[in-house]
Amino acid sequence: MKSLGLTLMIVLFTTLSFGQVFNSSKADTAKKGPTMMEPIRKPIDGVYDKVHIPKYTPMAFAHLREADVLWSQLVWSVIDLREKMNHPLYFPTENKGNWKSLMQAILDATTDTTESNPSPLRVYSDEYVNIPFTIEGIKENIGTSATVDILDSIYGDVIGQQTIFIQWGAKEVFQYIIKDQYFIDKQRSVKDERIISVCPMFWYIPLTTYQSSDDDGDMPSTGGRKWRRFGWMYFPEMRPMLATTEVFNPQNNAQRRTYDDVFMQRHYSSFIKAEEGVHDNREINEYIVNGMDQRLEAEKIKEKIRFREHEMWEY
Repeated sequence: MKSLGLTLMIVLFTTLSFGQVFNSSKADTAKKGPTMMEPIRKPIDGVYDKVHIPKYTPMAFAHLREADVLWSQLVWSVIDLREKMNHPLYFPTENKGNWKSLMQAILDATTDTTESNPSPLRVYSDEYVNIPFTIEGIKENIGTSATVDILDSIYGDVIGQQTIFIQWGAKEVFQYIIKDQYFIDKQRSVKDERIISVCPMFWYIPLTTYQSSDDDGDMPSTGGRKWRRFGWMYFPEMRPMLATTEVFNPQNNAQRRTYDDVFMQRHYSSFIKAEEGVHDNREINEYIVNGMDQRLEAEKIKEKIRFREHEMWEY
């Protein structure tokens, strides 16, 4: 009799357990189902509408003639988003209403082909910004292909292989490479600098269960992660998008700047990785191994540019 009672209790407990799992699955399905409508308005971030930033246009550059340039030099710099000063370019990792990160704004401007974005921002294959990617090529740059084994469901044997595509998001971008040109304009009697092109860099963790088919070796691996270029963008073409995308201001939320303000006013921290030279514009890490010496060489290049400006004046 005790044995029969114990058996009934086990059967009842098993039935209730399966019932709980089934109900939980139904609840998850209902929660994730298509129960929401399309947006009826733009995200509301406050008690008043922000109408000025969406209408901003980039401030025009000062006119520059070739005959007025007495000296110029190309410099490649790196903006590392892990530095505290550069956090406004990295956050938010997910859209917060109308507030988005710089890379998310770039992804929206380059991959959106709907009527709301009639002229997608072009992405180029190299820093000379003359060979653009197609939309399909841009989307391929936002991830990596992986080959995984297909296992038999019964015995676990490998019966084939399958290629999958692993897509990254804006939060995987941790650096931007900036190509600048420094020059002296005798017409205005100033040392000036202008950004030519920008390249976001993905810093991703490769999976250990597959061999990547596009390990292009752009930069050496660091701590198990690898670097991958998204593509180069021509800065003058980026400015209309940057001028209408706001940046969070921790001091005063009513006075938000735009990403165009950040780049034009140089409100970010960067370090030089290469300068124009006779040796194929080689990077500093190609002829200096020690990390501290590399930073000292970068500061030496900065000081050389400052000295050029100092030579303009007579005392």
